[in-house]
Amino acid sequence: MNYEETCGRCHSDITATYSTSLHQNFHGYETLFETRAGMTFEDHPEIEEEFNNECGKCHTTCGECHVSRPRSVEGGLVQGHRFLPSPSQSDQCTACHGSRVGEEYLGSREGYSSDVHYLPNGMNCVSCHTGEEMHGDGTVYETRYQENDMPRCEFCHSTAEDANIYHSMHWDEFQCQVCHSQDYKNCNRCHVGGTGIREESYITFKVGKNPIPNERDYEYVVLRHIPIAEDTYSPWGVDDLPNYSDLPTWKYASPHNIRRWTARTDTTGGLTCSQACHQSEDFFLRAADLEDMTLPEQAANVDYIVPDGPPPWDN
Repeated sequence: MNYEETCGRCHSDITATYSTSLHQNFHGYETLFETRAGMTFEDHPEIEEEFNNECGKCHTTCGECHVSRPRSVEGGLVQGHRFLPSPSQSDQCTACHGSRVGEEYLGSREGYSSDVHYLPNGMNCVSCHTGEEMHGDGTVYETRYQENDMPRCEFCHSTAEDANIYHSMHWDEFQCQVCHSQDYKNCNRCHVGGTGIREESYITFKVGKNPIPNERDYEYVVLRHIPIAEDTYSPWGVDDLPNYSDLPTWKYASPHNIRRWTARTDTTGGLTCSQACHQSEDFFLRAADLEDMTLPEQAANVDYIVPDGPPPWDN
């Protein structure tokens, strides 16, 4: 069903730009594939067909946000044939984004607290992620962090820079999540067909150098391990990824598990900020964290590690 001919009859202001929404075109994934594989879909329509058949399962239609659960989670009407002005957090948003974002935000993982912003029947996904962001603005973005309407902590907390000495010292240097995220889920191997996932996901917390300085101007950020196996696309006829090392697999992350007090901000019992954070070896992505990776994956991430020894901001 063509959304421009159906929904667009009343909502042409939205459908006019929806094709540029990352929920619709998945251009971010396309960018990653083309960069690593060193080829374009334009030159290889047979590979684009494979991409659409596999990755297209998650493309979102108007109805999958406003009427039914998404196809990728077996569909089903949410409230009969009622059109919901805002998507249901549980039946639509976290139905797709549940294994990481949903668990983090709701605090459903044992041993972890919900995000400080989570207010049942109050603040939910659309409180920050507006229709303007979801519906596209006419620009085809390479990644979600280029989206002009994507929320940032500073939009609501514009005066936080002067709230305390720690904020004023690190405001332009650290992504907010460096201090205020809890531990979060990371992956070991991802796949489409290939030889598949090798190991289970795991919980950790890592700070490293910023891999996307053009989109976010912090020097140090939270990194999440979201790797891809080098033989991932072999079922598509792509036997290797010649430019595999051009993109990191420890990637810029925005965990949805914010707390005021975390392992880095807790100075109770006489601890100083330096003792709670700076002197910990566990928080930083170090060279040792890359040792068990393949040589191409080590090369992909070496520029983002924090050198051994005291963090650079201690010097």
